[in-house]
Amino acid sequence: MRVFFNAIIVQIFLSAYIYWRGWQGLPDKNYIKIPYASIYIIELTIYFIGFFTSGTGLLPFDALHNFAWVGTSWMIFTIYMTVLLLLYDLLKYINKKKNIIPIDLKAKKSRLIYFCSSLLIVCASMGYGSYRFWNPVVTEMDLTVEKHSPNVKNLRVVVATDIHAGYLIDKGIISMYVDKIMEQKPDIILLPGDIIDYDVKSLYEQHMETEFHRLKVPYGVYATTGNHEYIELGDEEKDEKIHWLSKYAGLTVLRDTTILIADSFYLVGREDDMCETRKSLPQIMQGVNKDLPVIVMNHEPHRLYEEADNGADIAVYGHTHNGQFFPVNTIMAISSAIYNTGIIPEDKKLRSMYEIPYGYKKKGNTHVYVSSGLGLAGPQFRIGTVSEIVVLNVNFTK
Repeated sequence: MRVFFNAIIVQIFLSAYIYWRGWQGLPDKNYIKIPYASIYIIELTIYFIGFFTSGTGLLPFDALHNFAWVGTSWMIFTIYMTVLLLLYDLLKYINKKKNIIPIDLKAKKSRLIYFCSSLLIVCASMGYGSYRFWNPVVTEMDLTVEKHSPNVKNLRVVVATDIHAGYLIDKGIISMYVDKIMEQKPDIILLPGDIIDYDVKSLYEQHMETEFHRLKVPYGVYATTGNHEYIELGDEEKDEKIHWLSKYAGLTVLRDTTILIADSFYLVGREDDMCETRKSLPQIMQGVNKDLPVIVMNHEPHRLYEEADNGADIAVYGHTHNGQFFPVNTIMAISSAIYNTGIIPEDKKLRSMYEIPYGYKKKGNTHVYVSSGLGLAGPQFRIGTVSEIVVLNVNFTK
């Protein structure tokens, strides 16, 4: 609920600020100001209709999808526009004190030129971000695991985290994702959490399971839970999302579970941190023959030493989205650098701090990869980040 409340605050107050700053620069012509005001009125109306009718069944899926897209896109627009307009106000204040810029920043013309320039920058950034979202990259890596795997010498692992299927990431987008995943010709597919977005109702409405059924590979399709699988909205039953993944989508959901595949390598699936009964990794891996390769799926990349200390050869994570859009990705990179200095102990760090917010690291004998995710929670823009499918070409050598 806090997320939605914050979104309303953004919609109302930031929109009002942007509206007022634009209004100050517009010519005093009704044929300009009336359409300008109408844009804000229409957008806020769409947002609040979508907000208060979501999950009630009063609107069809297509309407809710469109309303959600408009509302989340406008949120990105308001954040970027607000930052640029606040910069203008700061320059205006400094210029009033120091007079360092030989321009009257209070003049209507100056306001209008800056507002239009900001509008072009933001729209161009969002256009690029939309392109990056709709065109996922394939990150391919070759890994060597020096262990004996009796029946599997080479393994092509496809990892797709944070799909967020729902009202925004609808069936059409999921179909694109499935096509892209299958194009990689995987031997095994791993989906480490946040496969579903906020509610499961939209998946039933779209018969989303038909797309997941197209994921067919030699060694199977496996999933673990993410924090979104534990978000319960409306009249959802406990663990209903997880139930949908296994019963309807046909995925093998590993919940603090270990499975031996082809008598050759182990796959370990950990529950998300939000699971109240989450087990420790040593508990999960009791009875595992660590002479064989071990791959671990874990949604949130906290305490990476656990996988490294317990004999995992490969550990894959998601959750971070690499910040999703600038400057959050830069903030995450800086916080990671601070955390990795060792100044902040593990038990004192913020939950938003990660040893690796995105990418690859060799930690002891463990190959660690944190994906920026395939889908998104909220706005469908990748500004400064990428939507990605990870392909790991694993060679077992011993």
